[in-house]
Order: sequence, then structure tokens, then C-alpha cells
Amino acid sequence: MNRARAILRRYPHTIALATVLALVVGGIAVATAAIGSSHDRATAADARCTAESLAGRWDTGQLFLDARSVRTGKSVLTVRGDEPTQTGSTMKLLTASAALSALGPDRRFTTRVVAGSTPGSVVLVGGGDPTLSRLPSGQDGVYPGAPHLDDLARQVRAAHPGPIDVVQVDTGLFDGPAWHPTWTQSARTSGSVSNITALMVDGDRDDPTDAYSLRGTAAVARAASAFAALLGPDVRVDTTSVGVPSGATALGSVRSATVADLVGTLLTHSDDTLAEVLARHVAVAEGTGRSFDAIQAGTTKALRHVDVPTTGLRLVDGSGLSPDNRVSASALTKLMRTVAEHRHGLAPVDAGLAVAGKTGTLAEHGRFTGAAADARGHVRGKTGTLDDMFGLTGVTDEVGGDRIAFTVFAEGTADPTARKDIDTLAAALWRCGGNAG
Repeated sequence: MNRARAILRRYPHTIALATVLALVVGGIAVATAAIGSSHDRATAADARCTAESLAGRWDTGQLFLDARSVRTGKSVLTVRGDEPTQTGSTMKLLTASAALSALGPDRRFTTRVVAGSTPGSVVLVGGGDPTLSRLPSGQDGVYPGAPHLDDLARQVRAAHPGPIDVVQVDTGLFDGPAWHPTWTQSARTSGSVSNITALMVDGDRDDPTDAYSLRGTAAVARAASAFAALLGPDVRVDTTSVGVPSGATALGSVRSATVADLVGTLLTHSDDTLAEVLARHVAVAEGTGRSFDAIQAGTTKALRHVDVPTTGLRLVDGSGLSPDNRVSASALTKLMRTVAEHRHGLAPVDAGLAVAGKTGTLAEHGRFTGAAADARGHVRGKTGTLDDMFGLTGVTDEVGGDRIAFTVFAEGTADPTARKDIDTLAAALWRCGGNAG
């Protein structure tokens, strides 16, 4: 290989016309390993591309694949591409896109406090912001740019005319249940997701600085108690939700980061709680309801505004934790094409994608090493994992004037080697460009 590179450097024009080097990885030829430019890589791919061969020899679960040109939308490779299947966390791409469509990139969620109906009472009104933090102002937890309870408490103490005896809560923005029945309890103990309520702090983590800290079972009580402690040592808490009294005096408010920023955090770090809260906000904005049952109608209604095909989608939640979700690979790939072109205001989704081997979930579990190592930094996407599936939806860098949007699912397998197989196929799609099929 070193000798071949030396010859290429010394005689580039002769060799470019005469030969294409091949690197055999796992028994499958991968062209272009020693060819650096986009033009040469595209020429090599045209001569011998491995993506189709990889798909044909797939043996890690059942393959669902859809890959198409970003420039033209033309399908370049598909295997069961139109068959709805589980999504895992690739569902978050639908939720993030729906949030940008229904809410707008500059929307912020407000947590406020008003005077209660009895003297000495205040009402903490949940605005559906899971990033609200009990850490001191100036100290970031899991969520960058989050609002802080101590800021809110300072405003309330300054605005309230007398002593405060009790903190009441208004959590009516979202309806229950707070936990979806198809979610495993291990999702809570592993720190993946919290109860979904309109009022919580730090995603209801035991440790606000640890993304995978254990989640509690009383998110509202944790938030209200943390707030009451900032108002005084003897302030009581009542977690029975009350409505905001008519004409109540406003005592203070804090706001979340923008939806565009929240989408970036959601996707890069695959935050399940943030996904679920955004899905609820979408349902509320679209007028379909306030519970899990409203997500199907709310998200699909929002996605129609960004030209995403919604026929056949089954959206049980916003995070993809439920094994009952069903979305086709082709639907996700068509969405990814829209994202890659920054159409319909979806540029923040593109910005939030993890980068192969470098950021987010594509930098974990040894992703994009071995046969896929040369694609590090050249593939961006969103991963998905459940007990019996692995997936990746993404977009490649340009090769020969084109990029490839793709979705790969390995269903019916718990074998973690599926991640490497998916990475190898994604890397081949990058090398091949529009010649994948």
C-alpha cells in the first residue's frame, strides 16, 4: 500500500487512468482507500462500489435500508425501505422537526410564579421546561443555558409583599400518565428518561450534572421542594395541582433556551425526556391534546408542513423508547434529505446531528472504527437502539458532487456488532456517493 501511494504521488495522471486500488475488509472490497480527492473517490466508486454487496450479504438481524441522493431524491439503494419498523431514538428526528415546525426555532418555555388565592401562598406554574435547574445560577448541569430556580426565587421574594408560607403547583399544561406503559423500568434506573410532567428540574435527575443519573418517581415534588427551600426554611409544599387564580399577580418568571438550541441538545445527546416534552408541546400547539395519546396526531400534523410523508407512521411517544413505534426507513431518509438541504427551517436539526467518531452517540461504543474508520467526520446522523434493534439515520459528506441521505435498521438482534455493521455500510455509502446501487 505504501509503494502504491508513492507511485500515485509520482505519476498521478498515468495511474488515475490506469488503476483503482482496492482494500478488502471482512471479505468485501472497499474501493478508494488510497484515493484522496472527491473526483477520484467518485471514479473509484463508479468502477467498484461495495454498499450493494454489503446489503446483499447482511446477516446481523433483518436489514431495513433506504439511501437516496440528497441532490435529486433518487433512490440509490433500498431493502425493505417502505416497510414500517421500530425506530429507537431515530424517532427524535421526527420529534425535533415537528417542534421546529409547530413551535418555531425561537420559542422558549416559561416557568412562572403567581400569587396564590390565600395569603402567604404562591403558585409555581410548570411551563413544560425540563431544563429548569436547581443548581446555583452560573453553574451548568446537563442542559447548557438552562434557567435557574434561585433566579426565580429572588424575583418572587422581591415581588411578594409579605411572608410566604406555602408553594402550590400548577401542572395542568400536560396530562397523564407521566410514564408510558410500554417503557421498561430499566429506562428510569439507567437514567434514560423521567416521568413526563410540566414541572420538573434537571430532567428529574438525582445528580443534575450526570446525564445518566437515576430519575425519580416524584418529579413535581422534587421541583417544588427545591423551590420552597429557596424561599425560606419553613415554607411548605402542596403538590396537588391547582389552577392559576383569575387575575393573579405575577411574581416572577424564567425562560428556557430556544427550541433551536433544545433541538441541538436533544439530538446530539439523545435526551429522551427532552424529546418527550417537545412532543407534548407540539401536540398542545397543534391542538391535538396534552398526553401521550395526542402525539400521533400532533407530530404528524406538524410534519406535513415540512413535506415529510406521514402515511403509515405509528408514533406512540416522542423519544422512540417504545417498541410499538413504527416508521419506515424511506420516511426517515426523506426527512433527512430535507434536513440536509436546510429546507423548511430544519437547519437546527442538521446542526444537532452527531458526527461519526467525533461527537455525541456516534463517538460512543467504538463507533466508526476498523472498516469504517475512514468515514470518521464524514457521516453525521442520529442513532437508535432498543433491546432488539440498532439503527442509524444520517447524511454523508459530498462525493463526486452529491451527498447521500440514508437510514439503516438492523431489526431482531441484540448483538452489538450490529453497530459496526451499520457503520461499515454507512461508510460505504459515503465512499460510493450516488453509485451505491
